[in-house]
Amino acid sequence: MKGKIKYIFILLLGFHFLSCEGDLNPQLYGTITNEDAFKTPQDLEAATTALYYELRQKGWGPYLFTDGSSFVMDVAVTDEWTTKWAWTNFLNGTWTTQEAMAIRFYDWTAPNITRCTYTIARIEECALSDEVKNEYISQIKALRAFFMFDLYRFYGPMPMIIEAERAINPDPDYRPERPSAESVEEFIRTELRTAADMLPVEWSQYGRITKGAALHYLLKYHMFKKEWQEALNIANEIIGLNYYRLEENYADIFSAQNEGNRELIFVIRAEALADYGNHTYANILPGDFASPHGNVVDGWNGHRMPWDFYDTFDENDKRRELAVVEYRTKSGSITNLRETGDIGALPLKYGIDPEASGIWAGNDKVMDRYAEVLLFKAEALNELNGPNEQSINLINDIRKRAFGAGVSIPSEIILKEEFDTEINGNAAGFFTMNNYDENNGAAWTYAIDNTSVLSGENSLHINVIRSNNEFWALQVRADNQPVKKDRTYSVRFNVKSSQNMNLDFRSEGPLSHTEIIPLTAGEVKNVSFDTTSAGEDGNCVIFFALGNTGNNYDIWIDDIVFEAKEQVTGGVGDFLIKLSDFPDKESLRDWILKERGWEFWYEGKRRPDLIRMNKYIEVGQQVGNNFGEKNLLFPLPSHVLIENPRIKQNPGY
Repeated sequence: MKGKIKYIFILLLGFHFLSCEGDLNPQLYGTITNEDAFKTPQDLEAATTALYYELRQKGWGPYLFTDGSSFVMDVAVTDEWTTKWAWTNFLNGTWTTQEAMAIRFYDWTAPNITRCTYTIARIEECALSDEVKNEYISQIKALRAFFMFDLYRFYGPMPMIIEAERAINPDPDYRPERPSAESVEEFIRTELRTAADMLPVEWSQYGRITKGAALHYLLKYHMFKKEWQEALNIANEIIGLNYYRLEENYADIFSAQNEGNRELIFVIRAEALADYGNHTYANILPGDFASPHGNVVDGWNGHRMPWDFYDTFDENDKRRELAVVEYRTKSGSITNLRETGDIGALPLKYGIDPEASGIWAGNDKVMDRYAEVLLFKAEALNELNGPNEQSINLINDIRKRAFGAGVSIPSEIILKEEFDTEINGNAAGFFTMNNYDENNGAAWTYAIDNTSVLSGENSLHINVIRSNNEFWALQVRADNQPVKKDRTYSVRFNVKSSQNMNLDFRSEGPLSHTEIIPLTAGEVKNVSFDTTSAGEDGNCVIFFALGNTGNNYDIWIDDIVFEAKEQVTGGVGDFLIKLSDFPDKESLRDWILKERGWEFWYEGKRRPDLIRMNKYIEVGQQVGNNFGEKNLLFPLPSHVLIENPRIKQNPGY
C-alpha cells in the first residue's frame, strides 16, 4: 500500500493465559514500563496499534495467506481452491490435533482475546476523558469480537478471558469448562453491536475498524446463525450508511493501488516491504513466472483454482480473467497450465504489485467488502420470502460489473393506478370497463370500494353477474401504453376474488404477453411478474380479462403498476438473471451459492458459505477422503487439553 505504514510496537501485550492460552505471566515489551503506560492518548494509540498488529504478525499471521491462517482454513477442502504442495491431510480433511494448519489459528488468536480484555480494562481505568478512551475502546471491542467469532466458528465455544479482573490478575488455577454456545453467541452479538454504536463511519486514518466493519461482522454472525430477519436488518443498516458502493472495475478492488476504495469495508494494510507486506502471489506463482511489470518476484508454486471450478464461469465473466491459465516465463516463452497438465489456474486475484520485490507486495488483504452486503441481503430475502424481485436485482447489480455492463437506462413507471378518483362513465383512472359480449348474456357492475379491502384505501370492485365462455367477454382495459423495442416490463398489482378462479392479464400490440394468475377465494394476492420484450416501438393495450370465470362473484383490483425495467447497456451475452428463472427458494439459494463462488473466490468465503447452505460435507466428500460431520469443526490443540483437562475435544478427534 502506498504511503509507508508505521506500526507502533511501543506496547505489545504478549501475555497468555495458562489454562486456555499458554504462558500465564503478563510480559510488556518496548520502551515504557507497565506503570508508565495508559497515561496519554499516544499510549492508548500504541496499545491499540499493537492489537491490530496481531492480525498480520510480520506477514505470517492469522488473517493473511500463510499456513494456518483463517484464509487457508476457509478454502481448504472446498471446490474453489487446492494446492500443489504435499498437504495430504489438510487437502483431505483428515487433519489431526497435531496438524499445524488446523490448530495454528487457535494458538495465534486465543491469546488476543485476553490482550484485548486487558487493554480495555487499563484504558477504562485511566484518567483520560471518556471521548478519548472510547475512540480506542470501540476499536478493541470490535477486534475482540472478530477474534471471538472466528475462533467460535472454527473450534466451537471455548473459555476466553473477557473479565477485566482475570486479565489484569490472572489465576494459574483457573481451569474452566467449555462455555455454552448461547453465552458465546450473546457475547459476540453484544460486543459487535456495542462497538458499532460507538464507531464512526470513517476514520481519518485508513485501515481502522469502522462502524461498517463492526456491522459487517455482525451481519456475518447472523448469516452464520441463519437468523435471516436480523441479517436483513443489519444489511439494510450498512446500506443506509450511504457510504459504500461497488467499485466500477472488479480487478481494481484488489490492486496495490486500492487504498480508499469505497467497496472496501475492512482490510489489513500492506506495503511492499519485508514483514509489512502481503505474500499472496508468492504462494501461487511458478518459479519461472515473469512479472508483467519487469520487477523480480518469487513464487512457491502452490495455490491453484481447480479446473472444475474455473470451468463453471461464463466465458464472458470478467471475474474469471484474474485466474491465469497462460503466462510468460522468465525465458520469454509462454506456458499454458491446462496444456501442461497442471491441476488448475493461478488464482491471481491480487494482481502483481509493480513495486513488489521477492515475496512481498503492497496489496491490502481484503477482509470484507460491500458486494457481500448486497449478496447477503439477496440471500436473506430469499430465505424469508422465496424468490423475489429485490433479490434478483441485487444479484444483477453484481453481475452487471462482472460482465462489463455500462450505464443503465433507469426503470420508468408507465402506468400507476390506485383508483383514487371516482368512475367517470365507464372509466376508472387509466382503465375502462368493456362489456364486449353483453348481447350474449355477459353482465357486470363496478364501483370504487373505499373500505380498504386491499392494501390501499380504494380499489376497483367488480361484481360479475354473468360471464361468458370467452376470455374477452368482460375486460378491464388500458389503451395506448407506450413501449420500446427490446425492452422488458414488469407488472404489479393486488387482487382478491370471492371465488377460486383464473384471472388473465394480457398485453397486445408491440408487447405481446399473457399471464394466467390463479386466485383462491377470499385471499389477497400480491402479483408481480415480468413480461417478454417488446417487438418494436409503439403503443400497446394491457387488460385484465374476466370472461369464462363463472357467475355471481366479486373481484377487487388495486395498486396496478406497469413499469419499464432497467435496461443495461454494454456487457456481453445474456448475463442478467430473471425472477422467472427460479421456481422456488432452493433454486435461488443454489444460484446465490454459485454467484458467491464466482464473486468471492480466493477471499476465504467458501467454507462458511458451504456450511450455511448445507453443502460443505457433500463438497468435501467430492474433493477429499474420509470427510464427514466432524469436519464442521477443527480439532483443538493437544496442549489446550493437557493444560486444562476439563476442556473436552471436539467430536471425532
